[in-house]
Amino acid sequence: MPGTSATTIEAAEVTPEFIRRRVPKCGVIEVRDQGELVGAFLSRQELEHYRILLGQDIEVFRAGEFPDDIVAALEESCDKFALGAK
Repeated sequence: MPGTSATTIEAAEVTPEFIRRRVPKCGVIEVRDQGELVGAFLSRQELEHYRILLGQDIEVFRAGEFPDDIVAALEESCDKFALGAK
């Protein structure tokens, strides 16, 4: 679920009972060992949200790799909204 904050626990605290009680309520539980993130538990809802995100098409561009039409649209929007103007 978007905006869900994670609960953090130490690896030594992980027990089956803790997981049964806390994961459904917390949504996400980060597990750390001596301060280093070593894993996490996700509730059923968070796992479904994660799967939805995996299925979405995402395209990433480096600044120098934008197609010309996108660069032109960005420049036009900057001019239109006076972004960067002092």
